[in-house]
Amino acid sequence: MVGVARLRRTTPDARVNISRARRVAPAGFTLLELMITLSVLAILASLGVPAMQEMLERNRLKGAAQALAEDLQWVRGEAIRRNRDLHLIFDAGSPWCYGISEASTCNCHLTDPDDAQACTLSFNNTKVLKHLDAANYAGVSATATFDQGVTGFERRRGTTMRMGSGPAGSKRHGNGSVTFSNAHGGQLRVILSMTGRVRVCSPDQSVPGFRTCA
Repeated sequence: MVGVARLRRTTPDARVNISRARRVAPAGFTLLELMITLSVLAILASLGVPAMQEMLERNRLKGAAQALAEDLQWVRGEAIRRNRDLHLIFDAGSPWCYGISEASTCNCHLTDPDDAQACTLSFNNTKVLKHLDAANYAGVSATATFDQGVTGFERRRGTTMRMGSGPAGSKRHGNGSVTFSNAHGGQLRVILSMTGRVRVCSPDQSVPGFRTCA
């Protein structure tokens, strides 16, 4: 419906005249304009969904790598603080997981701290489960180079311990790396040196913000 506005105009001799009626166009969108707008929004949404999905997967990849790096640094400091050798056991299976324990063997898939095979640490005489698994980082896979999947930190200096089943002179240090990957080809590597230094890098520069692995 078209509205009509009438304007009142006062002349110098105080007489009031009615001006010509002025048509006022109705506000809003026509059906055609609305359909065009919705079509444009649909196209933009279809272009944005893959990019959003890739960003979420990249964030999960970063989260997995940073979680391991932070836990390795924490274990090193905790070994020195407790004056006890501590281990990080990494299972690169599907799904992957890792756990922290004084023992060099534990099952990081177990979630009951009272299970003798679970990865636990004692805090105030209470066993606390210390593990992380792939369920927290959907779509992220992992491979590890630690000898038999185990690394550990020496209590006095915080360096990596010699690991393995051979004679003491032939045992390898606990240094190594874990490489995390996602379906879009993104890769991040967590590297642990013999001295206990931890760093995160991108082997092929597939993840922005991280240096290339040397």
